[in-house]
Amino acid sequence: MEKKALFKISYGLYVVGSEIDGKFAGSVVDAFIQSTSTPPTVILCSIKANQTNEAIHQRGEFTVSILGQDVDPFVIGNFGLQSGRNVDKWANVPHKIVDGLPVLENAAAYLRCKVTDAKELSTHTAFFADVVDAWLGEGEPLTYRDYQKNLKTKTMEAFQEYKAKLEAGK
Repeated sequence: MEKKALFKISYGLYVVGSEIDGKFAGSVVDAFIQSTSTPPTVILCSIKANQTNEAIHQRGEFTVSILGQDVDPFVIGNFGLQSGRNVDKWANVPHKIVDGLPVLENAAAYLRCKVTDAKELSTHTAFFADVVDAWLGEGEPLTYRDYQKNLKTKTMEAFQEYKAKLEAGK
């Protein structure tokens, strides 16, 4: 099987936010789709091992910040390359709280979703959710293809620079 064929499926890159035990959790995801437009519903596939997955199970709600083409590569590294069990990811980026949950300030758009069902898969949970509110931001959404082509290396570099600054400050 040529797994790279799956990279030809078109989708975006998103930051999901939720809350667990009174603190915010978040992770970067690419497995998120709109399943119906009326009523607006979505499906989010979240890695079971992530704290964000636990948070969504606990809270029953989550936000989705749709990343724009002009996203700072550090944002992707911040939410994708470290665990929320060890660091407050939201403290590292400009964000705001909307209806009690975090969203990125500079997102192309963001959604607030309420879980209606969940299906446990081998490594992920598929959360089925109603979109209870949505807001437009600025710019065009980032596609996963554009991330792979133009931002993946910059993301790794930005995150390594962040880690080096943390180490130097110890």
